[in-house]
Amino acid sequence: MVGLVILRFNPAGDFWKSAEIPKAQLEACDPRKLVSWAAPTTALYREEALHRLVREPQNTISNLAYFFTGFAVLLAAATVPGRALGLAGIFLALGSGLYHCSLLPEWRLIDILGVYVVLGTLLVLGLGGIVRGWSSGWRAWAWPAAAWVAAAWMGIHRNDYRWGWFKPFDSTVVVAAGMAGGFVLVALAWRKIAVQDRRRAAALSAGMTGCFVVAILGGQGDRAGGFWANPNGLIQGHAVWHVAGAAALLLAYEIFALADVEWSTCRRAAGREEEAK
Repeated sequence: MVGLVILRFNPAGDFWKSAEIPKAQLEACDPRKLVSWAAPTTALYREEALHRLVREPQNTISNLAYFFTGFAVLLAAATVPGRALGLAGIFLALGSGLYHCSLLPEWRLIDILGVYVVLGTLLVLGLGGIVRGWSSGWRAWAWPAAAWVAAAWMGIHRNDYRWGWFKPFDSTVVVAAGMAGGFVLVALAWRKIAVQDRRRAAALSAGMTGCFVVAILGGQGDRAGGFWANPNGLIQGHAVWHVAGAAALLLAYEIFALADVEWSTCRRAAGREEEAK
């Protein structure tokens, strides 16, 4: 409903003034200019897109997927690491939504910090299922807080440190490392999943992997020269990155829930009633 309102009543005007050069998405660009572009520049944008309240409608609206995922996790979680993950999802939704709405560099930084902190808190949650005492006592607060601080530091200094051509805190490197770590922790969580729940875990794992692949295809394809680089397309690749990425995040959380790391977003109420008996 919110998305339909934005698409229908996206007022015209010079709300945001400037815009940064196109980065990893092309929804506001002119497709004719993309054919012969030599280097990224603000000249690639369509003027009518820049003079709107929401400059990239699909890429903005699709962040609702992160918001609802974070909100669902926040409501279900019974531990501090789980709640930290939920808050991180909401933080990412707000930061990324404001960036794609405005195309301003300061909000892009918040977008990147949101991605980093979601990955960091997901890893903290997963480690709680395989490392004894990881989330007990003061550690329950310390590790999520460390994930938020580390994410902020790496995001702010992502271009300041390099080993030759390699930038260890670059968003591509951090996202790849975080996703790889998430898959490893999901695989390790299988040891704690009851036999009767493994069929469901297998379905969740397959869904998570599929969503991950679709998210990568959407994110990488929606770049200049990419197979999904069509600003006039019915579905924007970067919007798919948001929605499929949020789905993969939720499915990873549900797998950890099956391993008794957290409460499921679907079964917490039933579990509480059973526990009370």
